[in-house]
Amino acid sequence: MRLLRRPRAWTAAAIASALLTGGASLSLQPADTTLPEAPEQASDEYAPNLELVVAPESPVFTEKDTEVSFTVLLRNDGDLSVPEGSVELALGEQFSGGSALPRPEELAAPDPAEAMPSDDAGAPVRTVIATAPIDAVAGGKQQRTTITVPVAQVAAFSATGHGVYPLYATYQPSDSASASSLSAFSPVIWEGPGDAEDSVDLTSIVPLTLPAVVHSMPTRSQLNAAVPRFEALVDYAARSHSILAIDPRIITAIRAYGTEAPQASRELLERLESGQIASFLLQYGDADPAAQADLGLTELLQPDGFEFITRFGTWEPQPSSTEDRSAPTGSPDEGVPDDADSAAAAQTGESPETEAAEPQPEADETALPPADDALALWPNGLAAAWPAEGQVGASTMALLRGAGLDLAVLRSDNVTLTGGPRAKLGESGALVTDAELDAGVRLALTGDTETERALGKAQASARLALAASSGVKGLMLGVDRGASAEVERPEELLSELTTQRWVRSVAHSAQAEGAAQLTAVRPEEERTELLRTALANEPVVLEARAALVNPEYLDSYQRMRVLSLFATKHAAPDANFAATARQFGERDNELHDGVRIVGTKRAQLVGGSTRIPIQLRNSLPFDAVVNLEVSPTSAALSLPERTFHDIQLPEDSTDRVLVPAKSRVSSGDSALLLSVTSVDGEYTASTGRLEITISSAVETVAVALLAASAALLFGFGIWRSVRRRRSPSPRE
Repeated sequence: MRLLRRPRAWTAAAIASALLTGGASLSLQPADTTLPEAPEQASDEYAPNLELVVAPESPVFTEKDTEVSFTVLLRNDGDLSVPEGSVELALGEQFSGGSALPRPEELAAPDPAEAMPSDDAGAPVRTVIATAPIDAVAGGKQQRTTITVPVAQVAAFSATGHGVYPLYATYQPSDSASASSLSAFSPVIWEGPGDAEDSVDLTSIVPLTLPAVVHSMPTRSQLNAAVPRFEALVDYAARSHSILAIDPRIITAIRAYGTEAPQASRELLERLESGQIASFLLQYGDADPAAQADLGLTELLQPDGFEFITRFGTWEPQPSSTEDRSAPTGSPDEGVPDDADSAAAAQTGESPETEAAEPQPEADETALPPADDALALWPNGLAAAWPAEGQVGASTMALLRGAGLDLAVLRSDNVTLTGGPRAKLGESGALVTDAELDAGVRLALTGDTETERALGKAQASARLALAASSGVKGLMLGVDRGASAEVERPEELLSELTTQRWVRSVAHSAQAEGAAQLTAVRPEEERTELLRTALANEPVVLEARAALVNPEYLDSYQRMRVLSLFATKHAAPDANFAATARQFGERDNELHDGVRIVGTKRAQLVGGSTRIPIQLRNSLPFDAVVNLEVSPTSAALSLPERTFHDIQLPEDSTDRVLVPAKSRVSSGDSALLLSVTSVDGEYTASTGRLEITISSAVETVAVALLAASAALLFGFGIWRSVRRRRSPSPRE
């Protein structure tokens, strides 16, 4: 655990994240248990900030193993060095029940001056199995040590001792004045609990989400890069009877690009559309319904069109009347889907029957893009939603019911669950994921070090093993949506967990039914207020649309950005949402000031006339067209042209406008007032003032000097020619 300079109790954030410090980042517990507070520990005022982590190299040890290995990580996040010391490994009493969470007294490092706790003391009995030295750790560094113990030396690992045990690592520094002792925890599985027939039904909810670098809709290259990960997760979902939770941006982008979409992505879409794997659509960008409900919204946020992405797409022309529409016309990726055909027909004002009856020209032009509804259509999916974990209240459920979503994915720390994880919750249904299992898998995917990832794997495996031995009526795993989008090959971890012999993968419809009662929780207030600010600023950003060639592009682009800001991954306790919101606001300002005047603030006019360069910057991701109006502040300058019409500025570019100007005085100061407006003049995108210093005499002097220099050169040439003619040659 981290040794802080002041003792403290664990806060509700530890409950929400289920990652207890103590080096172990312990898993979340079921809803009917209470997370213990860590006992207060005194620490030296100058003690460094230490963290201890312990994990088995393999989550399961079997009777075939002759030795077992554990990894200990000591991390020093402070500036001061910690002295060398030792780490002691000990096993506690075998777990009983379904949870692998330790008792409160097990979280504290034992006092080295006291003997090992005994039964009559009420504290856990620990059996030391190994001790290893630890070298000094400098500030900002960490040390990783592997400790190997022969199985014969571990009394608990006997032929009859199958089960889950708590493993404790205790660090003791050689100099107690410079650092305090601390303890870490990890569960360890010996062979597996009970007999081979003990098992637990498990259903996984596997997200197909986009990485954080995609702030709006994915580009074709981003889609192409993500497809291999999607395919691997879909393969896992098919093998394990899992549910796919799909970010609609993936579906919509593939359809919006049409034949321009990567071939692999179109093949993936065909597989998903087949309906062979249970699935449902998240909100765009995995936006959080719980946060929207907390803001008081009466409807879920929706996209505002997809024109800004369909501009990159192409579609096959409509079939002619001589073609049989029911017959295949080529490979699966050729042609327009039926829903896209209907949408295109709707945009042209003609019905499919009319198109079939009337002759159509053999057009060489591409078809119109599908309608917005067709791009997002998902008829075979479940009517479900997945709010941010542990933050759902009654208002969230009401908002979902109003949107026609009668199934919600909730976490066990957000409800009181009786019976199986497929539960009835008032007027709605619920799929309740296990908080302790979710947290273990999340740590296994996102841990900063190999030791922390091994710890998460041990926690998840222990939860499954204990659930099997204690007769839990099924579990559901909600795979972390942010983690699965960022890590490489998440399906490997999921496959390893679900192929353990005490796990039986089943479809969600095969899970036992139960009853759930909501334990209402509100999202974090700071996040809610930051989201409120971003949503309120949306109309301000959209003012810049007046300067665009296609104003509707900014509407759909900005709404997609807002939806992405609402993403559930930003609701995690360890997410620095304030920094994310700050970056979002900075980009808002760039979009609002999309077309602006840049460059120098002062220029010098050294001649009677010149062209003054004015630089215009288009920060918008779309083409802009604007007018530039220029006015002098005094009669010292004369401008033959004051308004420059229809200046084309490509997306994310800088261009220069040359403004002709004449000076009416030989020297002095003046200025130009600059204004960038929309073509209709009703919107002012940017204003500025360019100070002008007039020095016409400089030009006169320069011309005179140039003329004198030319005269001197000409006279010198004549003098040399005359002199050569007068000088006699050597022959003469």
